[in-house]
Amino acid sequence: MTGFVGKSGDESETERLAALFARAPFEEAGWDRALKALASMTGSSRAQLLALGDRHTAFNWVTDGDRIFLSEFEAIGGYRPDVNYRVAATRAPLELSWEAHYAAARAVSTDERYLDYVRRHEAEFGVQMVLSQRPGVMFGLAALHGQRDGPTTEAQRDVFRRVGPSVLDAIRLQDSIEHQGAALLQGSLEAMSSAAILLDAVGKVCGMTPAAQALLGRTTLQVRSGALHAVRQDIDLSLQSRIAAALDGSSIGPADLWLRTEDHLILLDVRTLPRHDWTFGFAPRAVVTLRTPLAPNLVPARRLAEAMRLTSAEAEVVALLAQGHSRQTAARMRGVSVQTVVAQLRTIFQKCGVNREAELVAIARTVIEMVSR
Repeated sequence: MTGFVGKSGDESETERLAALFARAPFEEAGWDRALKALASMTGSSRAQLLALGDRHTAFNWVTDGDRIFLSEFEAIGGYRPDVNYRVAATRAPLELSWEAHYAAARAVSTDERYLDYVRRHEAEFGVQMVLSQRPGVMFGLAALHGQRDGPTTEAQRDVFRRVGPSVLDAIRLQDSIEHQGAALLQGSLEAMSSAAILLDAVGKVCGMTPAAQALLGRTTLQVRSGALHAVRQDIDLSLQSRIAAALDGSSIGPADLWLRTEDHLILLDVRTLPRHDWTFGFAPRAVVTLRTPLAPNLVPARRLAEAMRLTSAEAEVVALLAQGHSRQTAARMRGVSVQTVVAQLRTIFQKCGVNREAELVAIARTVIEMVSR
């Protein structure tokens, strides 16, 4: 008769923990449940799963973490190795780092703001593991210990070591699921012939419709190192500001930007996409749309005239200016003198209640955009 050798309690608990992570992508709050179980098995105040990008945090999930804990991390630049000794102490994927490695990193460079932060939030000690790295993003798992928990033990670190590969498998599964969602969204946009560019949580381009690809070559936009940029520095600063606001969900009001091409202007709009509480950032986080307003000769002068209470001739002048043409070009295209256009503008300013051409153009572009839809 062959004897049956049962598994030890530690092995059984670790398998149950691995099973929780395997189900996490499919269950509501599954990741939170699995991370809390990890914190319990490692005697930790909190468990943490995060992704750090080149310039900011893609996501930072901390069990029982409050908004202050997360916002302070961003405010002090917690994703930077010169600030965060945990980041400086990272090793190769699936290799552990713990207090001994933290001490070595702190001996080289210690940021007092970060030390104060982790001490106040009971997270000075612990153990961590880089799960995977891809260009621009590092995924890490950590158990956070405070003074009450004390430094980690070898047994606690062993739990962490054994469950790490299972967490990585779960991340890859979630990655696949979210990429499928991105493909479905891109397909929907293509079906509507939309010129759209999808951005992930770290601002990298994760999808682009053919219509957007075609327009991209006609603008001063380009994709560099996987991110969307404008060639001109001043425009790029405005673009990156809008993208950053959309990624963190803080954009309020219009997020549009006008780009000049050889023959007209293109309206670039940056918007936040709906998001779930538990997402890795692989799924699109923001969408950039490119729209071409109607050409001046296709904008019904009657519609502009009605909206802005102008004559047909005045509406034609306004349409040309809104498309980025100078007063001299507008005069030439209409077959009149520049002095005539200047005189018309004085009357237009009075009718529209504006003092500057920029104000007039802003109003006109709004009208043209509405007509273009």
